[in-house]
Amino acid sequence: MTEEVASSFAFDIPQNVKAGVTLKVQAPDGVQLHIPVPGSVMPGDRMVMQKNPEDGKWGIKHVVRNESPAANHVATKPAADDQSMSLEQLEKDLNAPYVCHAHLKTTKGVITVRVMPSWAPKGSQRFLQLVSDKYYTDLAIYRAVPGFLVQFGVTSDTVRTNHYQAIEDDEVKGVPIVEGTVCFAAAGAHTRTATICIFLGEFSQLGKNPWETPIGKITDESLPVLRSIYTGYGDMPQCGGTGPDPILLQDMGNDYIKEEFPKCDFVESANWECPS
Repeated sequence: MTEEVASSFAFDIPQNVKAGVTLKVQAPDGVQLHIPVPGSVMPGDRMVMQKNPEDGKWGIKHVVRNESPAANHVATKPAADDQSMSLEQLEKDLNAPYVCHAHLKTTKGVITVRVMPSWAPKGSQRFLQLVSDKYYTDLAIYRAVPGFLVQFGVTSDTVRTNHYQAIEDDEVKGVPIVEGTVCFAAAGAHTRTATICIFLGEFSQLGKNPWETPIGKITDESLPVLRSIYTGYGDMPQCGGTGPDPILLQDMGNDYIKEEFPKCDFVESANWECPS
């Protein structure tokens, strides 16, 4: 009886691997594959390979993006004594005189973010740099999950994406994840780059990892705009949903969103200001 050999398999892209690097991977049938890493693939992504039954050659079937918020990760550096910041301290921090304000102009109105260097100095600096560099221009809010979060930052513009490397994590400060909390999306330690999440509710299980440390919170006046962002398409395929695929968005650009998901909202532009 002939032993059946798998016709598909998957592997994770190693950390610190850049686009263009050729990976050597052994397939289930023993064939040594040499796979160039596509430009749209990131460390931590899962690449699914499939064997063509006609010619027996292996090829990339699809890639699963590893960019979901921290619920999929195990805490590696919890805050001291696992103590969360009180809501009173949260409000005190947010109303400090040094707080900068970033204004995200969306298709539903302006969302103002109070940026908090005291919570996440590295993350706050990167976010303000991205705003200054006009990175957040004409970006689809491609992930919008009812009661969970909205997410944006993926673009097909390689001039923008190639300009920024991932930053180091910030220290966990115990800042709670509540409605309007702003964080970077990350695939794990030291992977925050440009994609932003704004939460639509309270999630006490999140914020325990260094890469989840919030960089700010939107103003109460901006909550109605946040709540009006379209969430009807649900989560992205990588998280079991039927919404926009960030990998296809990165490959095909906004035309993909406008043709397949026309109700998606966009971040049209952004600017920021600090108290003088």
